[in-house]
Amino acid sequence: MGQRAEPDWDDIFMQAALQPDMWLDALDTLASQTGSGHGQLIGVGGAREIPFNIVTNFSTELIDHFAASGWGSESHNFRIAASNRHVERGFYDPVLHEDHYDRVIPQLASTDYLDWCEEISIPFGCQTNLVIDNFGIVGLATLRDRNDGRTTPAQRKIFANGAKAARRAVRLQEKLEGEQAKLLIGAFDAVRVSAFIIDARGQLLAHTIGAEAMLDAGDVRLSGRSIDAAGAPFTLRQMIQSLIADGGMDHARTKVATAEGRPPIVIEGFCLPERGWSLGKLPHAILIANGPNRDRAGVTHYLSAIYRLSPAEADIAVRLFEGKGRPQIAAERGVTTETLRGQIKQLYLKCSVDSEAGLMRLLAPILS
Repeated sequence: MGQRAEPDWDDIFMQAALQPDMWLDALDTLASQTGSGHGQLIGVGGAREIPFNIVTNFSTELIDHFAASGWGSESHNFRIAASNRHVERGFYDPVLHEDHYDRVIPQLASTDYLDWCEEISIPFGCQTNLVIDNFGIVGLATLRDRNDGRTTPAQRKIFANGAKAARRAVRLQEKLEGEQAKLLIGAFDAVRVSAFIIDARGQLLAHTIGAEAMLDAGDVRLSGRSIDAAGAPFTLRQMIQSLIADGGMDHARTKVATAEGRPPIVIEGFCLPERGWSLGKLPHAILIANGPNRDRAGVTHYLSAIYRLSPAEADIAVRLFEGKGRPQIAAERGVTTETLRGQIKQLYLKCSVDSEAGLMRLLAPILS
């Protein structure tokens, strides 16, 4: 009998890039094809040691325990240590496996992670780096127990074939995430709003023409991909940190000092609604240096840009904020109360609120 044909890895991983909730299925297929119990996509680096960690057939409690234990460093983690040794020598994406782990394990400062891997039955496997850039490292791996045994050359070849497609898929997903920032900036430029868009690490993804003028004037400083400015009650950087911190603020405001006797600029930051896991390049928050024109068209465009509301949903939000009742809004918009109810339900969903009171609290900083 001949060997079983491998699946179309490009088809499998490109679908995951376009629909990120399908990464688990893609990783599961890779694990199955290599005779492994688990497939893994992990991000290492950035503002947090482990920005994301997706593992198939693995409980969230175990993933949370790994993150809380601080095992994202080469002094404790033999997988990261093996990768770093090769990166230091200029080998960025080889397929590493148990032989490489054996060489670095004696050099670990602690065997806690090694002991944990034995305890939960993932001491073996293979891995490669898909991306190494200023965001950190995105790695692909399979994890195996002792019954699965050490990986074979044939299994590592299948893994390498899958990794080539996964690498292309990650790059595509990063590009798609980056395009969302550009789309938002286009929307803000259209209504002449000065805005900066930042990612989950607090790094600048994009900014409008009006924001560029603030950089040119020196009101806001740009260093690498970080922005800052003196302000009160806190600096711009401190405000950004409050928006990106775990359990941080959804909305923050500070007054930025300007030169040459010009009046200070009030900058407000708004966290965008949660959109599931990300490779790190999705817009996380928007910093607004001047609000929208208070005419209805300006406000509705503004809400559509921030919360991805349809024109109808944005208009309904404004009318609700103005204190109008639902029967009146339905009549003014020429729809049934049932249709309006469905539109408001979608409005709440997109704004991540569960009541009209929650919507009012969300809109107050924007529309007041």
